Amino acid sequence: MENKKLKEYLDEFKDDAALHVIVANPQDRKIYVPYELNMICDKGQKDPVLCIEVGQPQDMDAELVEAAMEDERAAQPELPKLKNNEERKEFLAKYREWSVWFEVPQAEETYYRYILPDGSAIVICEYKHYNEWWENKYVPGEPEGTLTVEYLLELGYKHLHNCKTNQTALIRKLMEVQRNGQ
Repeated sequence: MENKKLKEYLDEFKDDAALHVIVANPQDRKIYVPYELNMICDKGQKDPVLCIEVGQPQDMDAELVEAAMEDERAAQPELPKLKNNEERKEFLAKYREWSVWFEVPQAEETYYRYILPDGSAIVICEYKHYNEWWENKYVPGEPEGTLTVEYLLELGYKHLHNCKTNQTALIRKLMEVQRNGQ
């Protein structure tokens, strides 16, 4: 959040109003209530820094999970009107413009998520792959490549692995969502 927007937001409250800080992780549906909050000011530092020490995680209630989802929806690009399958494929190919849902640095995986108007979500996992056989060939090029796996998270899904899908199913889902006017 930009300082200007934060200042405008905070100015709406009375001077003696308490400031509540909640650190939430919607992926594991936990909130971390701050144990201690400090502001670090240093002469050599241009921007203020807030240091938040959090306590034990607590389960998020459904209302907080939905609020976190709304924040993510607001941050993602608007779903354009996709007239044909080529436009739908192009939308899926631009997954790097979506929000990063989570990363697994140890496996060099990045998961991008786009929440659809009906509450379901498209997830694209991008990962590195090394073709050892490639470097032994007389073909010029990089033996390491980037591959993707597609997921369609329908409402009420249990595990990400069970939601694995393909581009054709994602295109059908995009068609269905826009046909239903959502």
